[in-house]
Amino acid sequence: MKRSAPLKRTAFKRRQPKLIGVDLTTQPSVTVLVRVEPVPGRIVRMVAINDADFRGAVPKTEPQRNPALLAMARGQRCLLQVPGVCRPDPATTVACHSNQSAHGKAGARKADDQYSVYGCFACHTWLDQSPAPAAEKIERFTAAHRWMVAIWQDISAGVQPATPRERRAAEWALARI
Repeated sequence: MKRSAPLKRTAFKRRQPKLIGVDLTTQPSVTVLVRVEPVPGRIVRMVAINDADFRGAVPKTEPQRNPALLAMARGQRCLLQVPGVCRPDPATTVACHSNQSAHGKAGARKADDQYSVYGCFACHTWLDQSPAPAAEKIERFTAAHRWMVAIWQDISAGVQPATPRERRAAEWALARI
């Protein structure tokens, strides 16, 4: 099929944020820009941008990491134990982090290490990538995390045998929950 006329090429036009006014509550010199973004099925979502610093209103928190805590998962049994999914092979057990934003998960950022549980490869894949309902994943992770906290409490109290490094890691996690 031949075209009678060539396609017309036009430049892409970016919408500029509209200047709404000045935010006199913070400083008279701070200008507040508001960008109106269309969202399908909703009326309008407005995003406020402070032009003094474009990083947003809520500062990012520093990720809480503890390699010793994650290393403790090697060779342990799976705590997620998803029915029909779990393959309880201690050789594949790793630390599975929470996917909830309340635990520090955001975009490409992993949740903080104190919100991790021991999980086999199959359960970890189910938690991160399966189409299972979010409520079911949250319920399964919460139950496993309660169990994980009990294990850390036993380690820090000396009930379970652990190295000094593992004991410090368990105490670190308990102090941050």
